[in-house]
Amino acid sequence: MVAELHEPEEVLPGIWRTGAEMISTPYRISTNAYAVVGHGESLFIDTAWWMGVATTHLDALLDVARRKRAPMSEVFITHAHRDHSGFTDYLGARLPADGGVRLHRAEQPTVAAMSDYQGLPDRASAVDWYRGLGFPEETADAIVDTKMPDLPMPTESIRWCDDGEIVTVGGRSLRVVGTPGHTPGHASLFEEATGVLFCGDALLPRGHGNPHVTVRPFTAPDPLTDYVRGLTALGELDVRVCLPGHGPAVDDPTSLIRAHLDYVDAKVSSLRDVLDDRPSSAFELASRLRWRGGRKSFTELVNDEWFLAFADTLARIGRAVTLGWARRELRDDGVPVYAVAR
Repeated sequence: MVAELHEPEEVLPGIWRTGAEMISTPYRISTNAYAVVGHGESLFIDTAWWMGVATTHLDALLDVARRKRAPMSEVFITHAHRDHSGFTDYLGARLPADGGVRLHRAEQPTVAAMSDYQGLPDRASAVDWYRGLGFPEETADAIVDTKMPDLPMPTESIRWCDDGEIVTVGGRSLRVVGTPGHTPGHASLFEEATGVLFCGDALLPRGHGNPHVTVRPFTAPDPLTDYVRGLTALGELDVRVCLPGHGPAVDDPTSLIRAHLDYVDAKVSSLRDVLDDRPSSAFELASRLRWRGGRKSFTELVNDEWFLAFADTLARIGRAVTLGWARRELRDDGVPVYAVAR
């Protein structure tokens, strides 16, 4: 894996962006961090990529804030995934005594799961989790090995926040808007005065990552429906531009919201095509679906593709059960299986 650091640039008046380009086969994806520069102080949003890179991109952003005589006073993390929170402790250590790192209260399960094997205590527990979803033992071993064991996320400087909370910095006010689905406590920040939405991974430009869900052992039972509700709520705001966690600014957020809602429908519809009267495990359903735009089967996926595809399968299944056209039951060995609801 290789990462290329970005120089800060002012993308909107008083809003600066930096980041890192993360290159990990087969992906190349940008990760963003922002500074909202107000009168005498700045709010930092997310930290961008962290593994194997120096803090040069954040140091440059801190330097911008100092040169504007608006040093960092608060940090907001849209969600706890490492490509957004990896340098939380670095920024937290540079906050003033009355500053803090804000993270949505509903993100506590994600933080708790960010240690060892997605919150499970050891490799054997992770293999058992996949086995419990229908994976053959050898395949369960292989998919667990696509993810490195994690380390706990530092929480000393975190201030848990809630929907509707106002973050005020240097005369600018931004509202916390819960946008769950990608993670249980994913949250966006909306500045009503300018129509700017910092949307993390809730709303990504096409080709810059999967915004929908990342199902892990402690994820909510139907995160895709949570995601749809969050997007619908964003559609009711007067958003004029989105600044996402990956990729460039989006100046037509209404069309992007519609496109993502359509994409959810298409993904769930493709599950309907492989679901029938035969009770099938999540592994079996994932194996029947086509991936990477129809170019690959499940077993042809590599690295994070495999982990993300199975997570996506679980999310589709959860929404199908909620919508009522799939039913869930348990096999004799305790593995949940799914079939068309009659």
